[in-house]
Amino acid sequence: MHWILVSFAVLIIGLASALVLTSRTSTPPFLDADGNVLTDSIAEERRVNLGGVEQYVLLRGRSRTAPLLVYVHGGPGGSETPFLRIHNAELENDFLTVYWDQRGTVKSFDARLDPAELTIARMTADLGELIDLLLAEFNQDQVLLVAHSWGTILALEYVAARPETVAAYISISQITNQMANDTESFLWALAEAQARGDAKAIATLETLGPPSYTAKEQMTRDRYLNRLGGIFVEPQSNLDLLWSVLALSEFAWPDFIAFLRGNAFSLEALCPEQQDYDAYKRHPKIEVPIILMLGRSDRVVSPRLGAEYLATLEVPDKELIWFEKSAHMVPFEEPEKFNAAVRQIARQVGLFE
Repeated sequence: MHWILVSFAVLIIGLASALVLTSRTSTPPFLDADGNVLTDSIAEERRVNLGGVEQYVLLRGRSRTAPLLVYVHGGPGGSETPFLRIHNAELENDFLTVYWDQRGTVKSFDARLDPAELTIARMTADLGELIDLLLAEFNQDQVLLVAHSWGTILALEYVAARPETVAAYISISQITNQMANDTESFLWALAEAQARGDAKAIATLETLGPPSYTAKEQMTRDRYLNRLGGIFVEPQSNLDLLWSVLALSEFAWPDFIAFLRGNAFSLEALCPEQQDYDAYKRHPKIEVPIILMLGRSDRVVSPRLGAEYLATLEVPDKELIWFEKSAHMVPFEEPEKFNAAVRQIARQVGLFE
């Protein structure tokens, strides 16, 4: 009996040690052919004070003098840094890439944060403070701004207010009229469930009904959108996504817990304001070139509404790029096409040759 207790104690100690070790994160340096760190490279995890709140920023690039690319993730509360590092890390060879966890999100999540401080205006100001810090530190005049889904609200608000600091705005799944979008998503999900004869999905969606939604109801809808192929063309299991993310040195098991808590917290705080958002009314005109990227099968953010908004938008230059093999997760579903498009856009606006 004693050996069983000893073995159990060893197992517990081993598991505890493993959890401690895997709770630490780091980001790998850029190395030359001889294994030496590239002298002009940057690979840093930072805590930056934005609007009085410490927020996580990951900076990666083979050269500190490369053009700044700032990525504004979706959600709310849905950091995409791990998936960008898995699928789009090659952009770090051409850009000084900036990954930012917004307040209330994963590495920027703090249970003490006042939910009243999560507003579109406050988080747009956070983005502005971040960009100002980056431009000053790296002696640049403009950034290439890339945003996805929820992040397109913050990015659109920012480019409207501070166009002089943005060389071009790459919008992936631009949110336009949130209520019209959610209605379209609901109707598609219900029709798709009926076409497939998915009794559970039909019952849940009929009970849910059309918007407006609470944060909990929005998460229920999104669960069925994923199940029916509206988020990824090929639906992804949460377990598979988790294992792929935990393989990264920048992501550890406590971050998974923070992701779940931060996602629920951010959705709850921002859902009412997000549901009222209408880009048509707020921004019929912007002064920055915009490139809109749309997944043909996206059912989370309507590509139809996005294309219509772009058609009416007054802007110095605009382009629409369709991703035929993608739903909502364009950078991760068609990474090669996405990465090539980002580099080409940077050339077009003169960020590099």
